[in-house]
Amino acid sequence: MAMKGMAAAARSAQEKLGFEAPSHMKGLQVFIADIRNCPNKEQEEKRVEKELSKIRVKFTQTKAISGYDKKKYVWKLLYAYMLGYEVDFGHFQAVELCSSSKFSEKTAGYLAISLLLADNNEILRLVVNSIKHDMGSNMEHHAALALNTVANIGGVEFADNLFGDISRMLLQNNALSAYIKRKACICLLRLYRRDNDTLQPDLWKPKLVQLFQDRDVGLLTSASGFMLGILEAGTHPIAEWGGVVPAVGQCLQNLVQGECPEHYEYYHVPAPWLQTKLLRILQFFPVAMFTPDVLNRINGILHSILSKPTAQRAQPAAGTTMKKRCKADAERQNRSNAEHAILFEAMNLMIELGDRCDPDTLRSSAGLLGTFISSTDPNIRYLGLETMARLAIMQTMHEHLERYKNLILEKMHEPDISIRRQALNLLYALCTPENWQQIVDELLEILSHSDLLLQEELVLKIAILAERNAPNFGWYVDVVFRMLESAPDSVSDEVWYRVVQVVTGFEEGLPEQEKTKLQSHAAGKAFQNLTRQGSAVVHDTLVKLGSYLIGEFGHLLPQNIPAKAKFDCVFKHYNRGGAQSKAIIMLACAKLLNANPDTLKPAVLPLLEDLQEAHDVELQQRSCELLQMMRDEDFLDHVLFTMPAYAESVQQNNPLVQRLKFQTKSRAHTRAQLEEAAKSEGGVLKTGARGGRSPRSGEDSARGDGASPTNNFGGASPRGQSGSPPTGQPQRGPPQASYSASESGSEEDNSPAAGPGGAEGQGPRDLWTQLCIMPQGRLYTSPTLNLDLKQEYNLSTGRLTIMFNNPGKDPIGNIRVHLPEVPFMRLQAANEPPQSLGPGQQAAHFVQMTCLRPFLQPAKYLVEYCDRPGGQPIQLPFMLPSVLTKFITPAEMQMAAFRQYFESMAGAPRDSTTTGVAKVPPTQWPNYLTKAFNMHLVEGSNPSCAMACGTFNAGTADPSKPGAMTTVPCMVRLEYNEAQNMIRITTRTQHGEVTQSLAQIIATYLAVPAP
Repeated sequence: MAMKGMAAAARSAQEKLGFEAPSHMKGLQVFIADIRNCPNKEQEEKRVEKELSKIRVKFTQTKAISGYDKKKYVWKLLYAYMLGYEVDFGHFQAVELCSSSKFSEKTAGYLAISLLLADNNEILRLVVNSIKHDMGSNMEHHAALALNTVANIGGVEFADNLFGDISRMLLQNNALSAYIKRKACICLLRLYRRDNDTLQPDLWKPKLVQLFQDRDVGLLTSASGFMLGILEAGTHPIAEWGGVVPAVGQCLQNLVQGECPEHYEYYHVPAPWLQTKLLRILQFFPVAMFTPDVLNRINGILHSILSKPTAQRAQPAAGTTMKKRCKADAERQNRSNAEHAILFEAMNLMIELGDRCDPDTLRSSAGLLGTFISSTDPNIRYLGLETMARLAIMQTMHEHLERYKNLILEKMHEPDISIRRQALNLLYALCTPENWQQIVDELLEILSHSDLLLQEELVLKIAILAERNAPNFGWYVDVVFRMLESAPDSVSDEVWYRVVQVVTGFEEGLPEQEKTKLQSHAAGKAFQNLTRQGSAVVHDTLVKLGSYLIGEFGHLLPQNIPAKAKFDCVFKHYNRGGAQSKAIIMLACAKLLNANPDTLKPAVLPLLEDLQEAHDVELQQRSCELLQMMRDEDFLDHVLFTMPAYAESVQQNNPLVQRLKFQTKSRAHTRAQLEEAAKSEGGVLKTGARGGRSPRSGEDSARGDGASPTNNFGGASPRGQSGSPPTGQPQRGPPQASYSASESGSEEDNSPAAGPGGAEGQGPRDLWTQLCIMPQGRLYTSPTLNLDLKQEYNLSTGRLTIMFNNPGKDPIGNIRVHLPEVPFMRLQAANEPPQSLGPGQQAAHFVQMTCLRPFLQPAKYLVEYCDRPGGQPIQLPFMLPSVLTKFITPAEMQMAAFRQYFESMAGAPRDSTTTGVAKVPPTQWPNYLTKAFNMHLVEGSNPSCAMACGTFNAGTADPSKPGAMTTVPCMVRLEYNEAQNMIRITTRTQHGEVTQSLAQIIATYLAVPAP
């Protein structure tokens, strides 16, 4: 009788909650059994299609369906969906199940919504009320189902309608169980990442303190995740959250002391995920916000963590073969991973504390890190090197880390480039005047056989270390010339520009005698390198540096080297050099002639006379001006006199240092900072990368002695160049002709309202913006020069025709065009641009391009010309309107297939949603999508919802498809709210960078950003 009573009570409880017995839904069991028994894929597809057709008919019948049948059919749809079949119906029935009173029906409904609907599906609006009702239910299981659904889907719809309700539920209802609080925190984290403007620190700070005082480890883990999400968003000042620090410290202390339920231990490590989160939270707060009590507690916690013995994976003895890993090995490895995760986060916090951390603990950390970089696990070695590099930023730790120098040098020979890069960062931080020579010599040996991916960073750091630590600059010059021998392709122009600056000298720098000795040494090294290689082809960078040094300081070479030998040494490389090298060689010859007029006149004058008819307009202009100046020897001597010293600020602002990603000791970064840092690979900022320092350091303005005379010859002198190419002359007048638009990602923002550059009523930005969506049009208008542009594109290639036209009554001359190299596109001029234009004349310049990878900011097209003889050059730094959409081709697709693929690409980083006021009526969307953005308008689109798809084409081989080029499917959905005149743009592609670029371009033309 007792057993029967218990069974009856169990059935009663099941009926009350809505649970179904296993014997129910036999139709679902039969369907699953049929699928499992199918002999092949074709039979399976037939069985699934038959069942889906049957369910579709049932759902379209006017006869009402019972909750049981509806639940059964939804479960079948879910099973088919999980097998990979498209399910584009049954959504409304799932919504209806969510409002059922039975738990089993609610479960089916909420699960179907979580799996079948994306976070921006309009049907989600229908389920908001059911979720609100269930969150307020007295039955925990119902509330948990609703919160699970919100956490799984997230999205703007839920963030707008539910964030406030979930916040009030957690803030005002103290009677909630830890189970519901845990799920509420997870929901808030998901929604906060979508919309972080509605959270009020004054209300949440005391509540978070209360949550951190709870003893439920699950709730503490959820609360710490929410707290981390708030700090990583960086929306509110960090000082507003300072009140949670004591509670976080106390919570962490409890865990370290072992106050953790056994079921939350991971291989005998108490709640490792919670410990790492709490340690990361503390890293976000400045040390000044820690009270003495909190600081003592944290130091005690760190000491306890570092003092605990860690499990290590057992390694096979030497000479034995690796046996199959047993269960004990797996457990030991899992425990080791958890313990090392806590150790590294503890060390990150110690580095953040700096000198406020206990010295004994810091010394212990140095010893542990030395053990880590000797580990057999490459992941542990990598993390050990990375953490030690940040620890080395503290000068007081150098004495403890110095003993690992040889071990770190060994890591530069690792096969894994990421480990080598971290070892390089650490050597860079540890290098001092006492040990620099060993480190630099070793790096120079590595440079010759290093990967190309690491060579550029190696060159920059070797050059910086040699300049910073060498006992005299002669060593620095020797090091640079050795790099030019070992890896000349990786020695950028910035490196030899810096050599010239150092050798020329700085104000209040070296005494005159030492400076002359350095200049003589540099000229000797240049002469030696340009002559000893015999018939071998000398690299262009070495030619430029050597020619400049001999031209500038050749008079300091030993007396036994005749002037003719200096001239021959330089001029023999003329025919093999590039345009910039030829210009520098010519100017060096002119300077040698000025120092030795009687000896070199027969050799140099014929050269200059021949160059008056050179094809290169820059060489032609230089030779003409030099010959003209030779008529006045005093004036020529003044122009070609030795360069004056650079300002002291130039010495302090080394442009090579600005190219490096600065290593910070803190690991507490916001998501925006992490995304910005990820834009450049490795430890070097790519030229033009946003977020890095500007390559210009303001040397010209800091000199105080006027512009260099050699700058009149087109920038052969590196004076004033701090990482910028020798085309950057100062603009004359306001920079109104600088083409940019905020939508294109340009760093400039010039007013198009007045001045030259635009047609009547249209500024430069308007003209550029129109050309981004038009095949041809006007690029620039002024009284002296008009530029018209025609664009033709085919997959990843393009051809531009830029028509130069002189509308004025006077001729224009000295026209020069420069196409800076960019990593995302290969540019090539098909012909030479016009050198001059008479009144009414026009000439075309053709540019061919190949897109290599996704990009946002287009390539630049730099134009310079003079509007009157002897006038100051006018510079026009344009951006080509060859934006990412130009390399998109239409891709035809039916509506059903579009929806399937569109939903499959949901989620960051492939998904981007933009909301704003509509710029144009929805009736114009088809024209923009098809003609401006080169996409295919999906049949079935309407003014309230338009869908389009295309393919982005890149001229880079696809590694997954031999013989094929890289392509990226692109999908766009435009939704219109007529009542508010709002547009929602959803962009999804298979590549995150394509998504972001395409979304910004479309939003530029179709939406006004929401305030």
